[in-house]
Amino acid sequence: MALTVLNNISSLTAENALANTQASLQKTLTQLSTGMKINSGSDDAAGLSIVSGMNANIAALTQSQQNASNGIGLLQTADGALSQVTSLLNRAVTLATEGSTAGITASQSSALDTEYQSILSEINQIGQATNYNGSNVFSSATPTTFTSTQGSVAQPLATTTALTTGSVTTISDSKTGGTMVYTAQAGDTIAALQTAVTNAIAAGTLSAGVTAAINGGGQLEISSNNSTDSLNVTTNEAALGTMNSQSPSYVTNSTTALTSNSPLAIGHVTVTLTNGDTAIYTNAAASTIGNLMTAINAGVTTGGEVITGTATAAELLGIKASINGSGQLQINDANGNIQTAVASVAALGTMTEVNGSSNSNTVYLGDGTTSLANSTITTNIAALSAGALQLTGNLTTAATAQTSLLAITSAINAVSLQRGVIGASVNRLTAASGDMASQVTNLQSASNGLQNADIGKTVANMTQYNVLQSTGMAALQQSNQAQQAVLKLVQ
Repeated sequence: MALTVLNNISSLTAENALANTQASLQKTLTQLSTGMKINSGSDDAAGLSIVSGMNANIAALTQSQQNASNGIGLLQTADGALSQVTSLLNRAVTLATEGSTAGITASQSSALDTEYQSILSEINQIGQATNYNGSNVFSSATPTTFTSTQGSVAQPLATTTALTTGSVTTISDSKTGGTMVYTAQAGDTIAALQTAVTNAIAAGTLSAGVTAAINGGGQLEISSNNSTDSLNVTTNEAALGTMNSQSPSYVTNSTTALTSNSPLAIGHVTVTLTNGDTAIYTNAAASTIGNLMTAINAGVTTGGEVITGTATAAELLGIKASINGSGQLQINDANGNIQTAVASVAALGTMTEVNGSSNSNTVYLGDGTTSLANSTITTNIAALSAGALQLTGNLTTAATAQTSLLAITSAINAVSLQRGVIGASVNRLTAASGDMASQVTNLQSASNGLQNADIGKTVANMTQYNVLQSTGMAALQQSNQAQQAVLKLVQ
């Protein structure tokens, strides 16, 4: 081998080998510090792609397990409420059976009916108050609407209606947790109150969808279009009167939009309350929708509109009518006690309940790799109220008690059927959750095999590279010294 001084090949070779050893040692130390074999795309591009996909599946399935747990929680809440309703209905069976015999006095029948009506009210309360995570369990009902008691077709409110100086109107919003307090100043009108509501929405005090508008009945109506939002409205403003909560609502399915001036043919509208009392609004001669609303909102016979039935004066005052934004006649009850509303006037069509409809509880379970139909479990939870269970009538006579007993028995069957549906869905969600847990375990195991470092092997590699680094540095030192042998030839 020729002796040269321009290049030290041995030194270059040792230097390159030492650099490779140090790179391998650095990679090994990184694996030991992270516990992972793949720390960058350069470590294993294909393996990194596979592991990333698995990790995404694991994240989706883990969240799906949480979704299933939430769904089970909601369904168990519903089942618990229905269990209480079953107990109430069993007591109602006892009362109705006792009232069906002719051997009891009128005062005893009255006492039985009082307790029965209390049971119906409690069923309504359970249906309205049972919530899970801020949402009503038994109903996808539209939010409660608050309508002023002042203002009517005869004396409608307008945006220019003056407010009393110093009056206070308060709106609380459950969705935002905020409360808007509006104090009227001299010269303020309803328009100023509406502006205050708009400003409160912009500020986040009230949630988007809250409105304050004058309805077709000439009343100020404050409501929200958000089904998870609950409002509470109070006022001491004389121009508005008190603000009554109105839910549920019954609306007409008239084919054309109604106004207060729409003609009304001879006929009647019958509202039946959950306690069996009725309010029959009859127009003996052709009139207008406005006249009918005036009678309903006033709760007294007025003009050509006649009110008959068994509803008390207090109950009549709770029933309100307006024309909603769709041009439909809408009838509400401040106490939420409307069971049915039936119109015999062609212009109104039939009346259907817009609140208290069934609630679809849909739980998404999947990782995005299957179709939507195969990734969801949906449970339809029927509305819960005395009206929804078709519990009508009273126990004041043996005949009405016998009729009520049939309705109660039917309601028990309906509740049992609903609990069966809920139970089946709970079982499905439980099974799905267990299956997803198994999938997560298997995916995690596969991911570990690809990504996790074999600590024993990695430590052995580190030892090897440490030794190679030491020998490499020694070799580099020796190769540099060997080059100096050339100097002896020129001495």
